Amino acid sequence: RTFEKGLASRDFLEYVWKGSQVDFFLDLMERTMLLSRWTFSENELYLIPSLLLEDSSVEKENIKGSRCLIDFSNNFLPNGVFQRLLCLCVAHSVRGTESESNNKLLMEPRLRRNYGIIEFEPGFIINLLEDEEAQSITIFIANCEFAGKCLRIVQAMLRKVNHDVMGSGLNYDIYLDNDTTRELICLHEAQNEKISPWFSPDISGTVETSVIPSDEIIDLASFLESL
Repeated sequence: RTFEKGLASRDFLEYVWKGSQVDFFLDLMERTMLLSRWTFSENELYLIPSLLLEDSSVEKENIKGSRCLIDFSNNFLPNGVFQRLLCLCVAHSVRGTESESNNKLLMEPRLRRNYGIIEFEPGFIINLLEDEEAQSITIFIANCEFAGKCLRIVQAMLRKVNHDVMGSGLNYDIYLDNDTTRELICLHEAQNEKISPWFSPDISGTVETSVIPSDEIIDLASFLESL
């Protein structure tokens, strides 16, 4: 299971770390987004995305939903950014399973090293796909009603990875599906034109407001609470 699904038990980690400072290492890996608690099982398990196997058979053309493209090609997509994004998405989903109204209603995430299907709340399902060759991450939102909310969450998660781990060195551009033309347009243009389904004509610019201050690192629990 450890190398098939990227899941490790407490006993396995105790063995790997020889029983020494296990709680410290778990906390450190969770804070650096290398590990996430996994509550989709009765056993005490932890997701470690770096252990996941890659799936080269996934084709973005076959994935349905509104697209959000995060393009790193003007610089580069550092190793570990996608896996940390998976960790944050799973941690956010885990918070959903801990909600009394959502308890046991959310599907178990299906994950590979370069791909993931995760449900944040009932009906709010996203597909994430890393393309190392194109230096990009594409997110597909199955239900367009959640597109704007997904964009806000993903922007906040990218900021957290950037400030906490990457020394504010991540450079990327965001492009969004135009539901009318099915073409990708830049975030700034989409916001100015209030492109559906990402922006509502009667709501002005809420997505551009950062959930976390640009110069502040906050703890993971507080960050997830703010989403």
